[in-house]
Amino acid sequence: MRKIFSNLAFQVLIALIAGVATGIYFPGFAVKQRFIGTYFIKITEWFAAPVIFLSITTGIAAIASLRKLGRIALKSVILFEVLTTIAIIFGLAMAALLKPGTIDKGNIQEIIKTHFQLPYHTTSSGWHNYLPAQNVLWILTSAMTIGLLLHFLPQKDKYIFKLEKIRDLIFRVITLFFSLTPLAVFSGMAYTIASFGLHSILPMSKLVAVMYLLVIIFVFAFLGLLLRYYKFSIWQLLVLIKEEILIVFGTSSSRTVIPLLIARLEHYGCSKPVTGFVLSIGYSFNLIGTSIYLGLCTMFLIQLYNIEADMYTYFKIILILMLVSKGASGVPGAGFVALSSAIYILPEIPSEGLLFIVAVERFLNEARSITNTIGNAACTLVIAKSENEFAER
Repeated sequence: MRKIFSNLAFQVLIALIAGVATGIYFPGFAVKQRFIGTYFIKITEWFAAPVIFLSITTGIAAIASLRKLGRIALKSVILFEVLTTIAIIFGLAMAALLKPGTIDKGNIQEIIKTHFQLPYHTTSSGWHNYLPAQNVLWILTSAMTIGLLLHFLPQKDKYIFKLEKIRDLIFRVITLFFSLTPLAVFSGMAYTIASFGLHSILPMSKLVAVMYLLVIIFVFAFLGLLLRYYKFSIWQLLVLIKEEILIVFGTSSSRTVIPLLIARLEHYGCSKPVTGFVLSIGYSFNLIGTSIYLGLCTMFLIQLYNIEADMYTYFKIILILMLVSKGASGVPGAGFVALSSAIYILPEIPSEGLLFIVAVERFLNEARSITNTIGNAACTLVIAKSENEFAER
């Protein structure tokens, strides 16, 4: 019994339930607890930056040859591009089939106008919306450059050893800090239910239901088949990272678990070089959940406003969504910023339609963040296995 209560996944699950109950019955108190989750996410992102940097640097430096490094990088980019493109098309196609946008706008417009407003920055022009993503890309570029320089040093093993010691120290601190995860999950869930509650989700429940249905199908069908080809099981992966999934669900940010996920996959059998490199760049270029979300919500708005779209328009939409999905770093709300940027580029779709999505954005964010996490973990296993860099422990 003590073992169950000390299990982080169990604690997070209890925190989720308690957060929902508090949001329903004590909304005034629940709204005031938002700061706990906000600061938890900020602190974990501070940890994530050095972990990503050190993981990529040591990973590149430790890879035996530049030819192998190039092969891993090429495989990763191709796999990421194929999966995210399929996810975008899948989101568009399934939304066309299930029609989540065929709702009566008039019945819910007043509710949305009363409770929600569209942030100015989501409809303004310019690429300043992507500054957070640019920080991640800067870390990736710097780490890859330093890793390549270390690779050519005659005493590189000594420097790699020291950098890995620093990374291990950060992991120990993170492990201690993540004992506070249930508090952050409770805070985030209580605030969500108290602030957005049933008055927002019920009128838009079809969009939320379709989003969750699509990510479930994609995880078990597409990722499941991919993992099975490499002798892995999707169920095995989900059990392995169950704690990380619950944390992401509670915080609505997939980047909060990057350090934990790296440690988990390394312990499972993936080599440090492959895990650090593939998983870290995956959080900028392999956001499968965000790609499904972009396809689904774009089609939702097309249906909502009865827009006539030909094949050229859909081709243009796919290209634009492919572009913006690569800048949607795994932080809370980045997917919505990417969507709003895409809508700004597409004059056929009225930007005020984003208000309907804002009403249920928090619930959609949880679905895409969890899928981003599962997708990156799956791709890391696949690349490691294909490069003979996996030894199950």
